[in-house]
Amino acid sequence: MPIVLSEPAPKGRGLTILFELEDLARTRFAPAPLPMYELVFTVHSGDWDRLLLPQIRPLAELVRPGRFIPDFFNSACPDFDEAVRQVLDVSAARVRDQIASMLGTTSPWLRSFAAGTPTSRQDLNSALRSAFRELLGPDWPQTRQAFEAEVRLRSAQAMTRGLGGLLGDLHPSISWTSPALHVELGWDTEISLRGTGVLIVPVLHGLTRPAVSMFAEPQPLLFYPVAAPRPGGASLELALGRTRTLVLRALTSERTTTELAKHVGISLPTASQHATALRTAGFVSTHRNGRSVRHRLTRRGWELLN
Repeated sequence: MPIVLSEPAPKGRGLTILFELEDLARTRFAPAPLPMYELVFTVHSGDWDRLLLPQIRPLAELVRPGRFIPDFFNSACPDFDEAVRQVLDVSAARVRDQIASMLGTTSPWLRSFAAGTPTSRQDLNSALRSAFRELLGPDWPQTRQAFEAEVRLRSAQAMTRGLGGLLGDLHPSISWTSPALHVELGWDTEISLRGTGVLIVPVLHGLTRPAVSMFAEPQPLLFYPVAAPRPGGASLELALGRTRTLVLRALTSERTTTELAKHVGISLPTASQHATALRTAGFVSTHRNGRSVRHRLTRRGWELLN
């Protein structure tokens, strides 16, 4: 099964993942940002400079906007060199099946890659390395920092609200009703994990809605976005004001009012005022957890940013 991105669906429709006790015990976060997924989601988004196309064309042919992402890109390895090796080592039969079912051999290079020629593997190797260097490399230290901050926040949330509370609050299109996790998709299907649990992967680049890879090994993968794509201009700031726009972007991750104030660099009363205004407009949801008040984007908030 390819890597599938979620899509808006009527309430109650989509992928239902059934958890048993052993699944909950084995569900965990990725230990670090996973470079192969960060890269393919970035290319899949189409949000990159087309001047790069000659350098990354093989990757761009395999990861096209609006199409499923082939599952031979599955690599939950935090080391990019090892992740590239895993992708290039995939069997020719698996490559042929994925290309035939999802992409079609519509170019000479795709036909060569589907046939398993060594030069086509070398082409993909070069494209992967060029794409990572140009699209992600300059900001990779910041990506790691943002990833670690997100996992720390989620760990604290799991401690105070439980794993079910954490799972149900990853994104507006993900919900938890014990014993099942529901992800909005354009069709209905139900899957039992049978003891594998799920690897939860925060994604910092390219992803605006959750995605799943249910037959990845050794366990299925659940991806969710933790930052909005790079802003496209000043239009949002013009409508909301710079500070309120910064607050909105900061709430792609759940934060207390104090954390929000610190992150944006504003006073606590100002952070509270902006969060209240955004909540009133329907862009932010707020809930109380003990003495703290926590804020996070709603579906409308994500749509406004994206």
